Amino acid sequence: MNNNNFDVVKGVLAEKGELVGTTSGKSMYPLFRNGKDRAVIVPLPQKLKVNDVLLYRKPATNEVILHRIIKFKDSNPILRGDNLYFNETQIPTDDILGVMKGFYRNGKYYECKKSLSYKLYVFLLRISYPIRYLFKKAFSLLKRIINFIKN
Repeated sequence: MNNNNFDVVKGVLAEKGELVGTTSGKSMYPLFRNGKDRAVIVPLPQKLKVNDVLLYRKPATNEVILHRIIKFKDSNPILRGDNLYFNETQIPTDDILGVMKGFYRNGKYYECKKSLSYKLYVFLLRISYPIRYLFKKAFSLLKRIINFIKN
């Protein structure tokens, strides 16, 4: 998304206090399916916490992104998409638009603070990360070996 989208989103959140938008991309899969699910974004709370999903502008590309806080370093959030295996750091506070309050999936609304299935998803996502990371590395190595043998 371009800088104008950042300004539009910022304006809508300031004026209406909430933004509902369709998600795109694969970085938050399986929580969000490309073009099928909608996220509900609200202005930032007083205090951010681990597992909050932030809507922010990625400084390098100017894209508006939705990723999860996995930890804090020097009071700055470290973010990662649910389907990614690298962390994003140094997100300036001015580039953070809001936090996800809930989402719509198949027409059903899930509120992050109240939904037990969402809380279970986040818990399983976090504890399975090391295993998923190892599988990704193993499959990558296997692909390289196969390609080496073929050539």
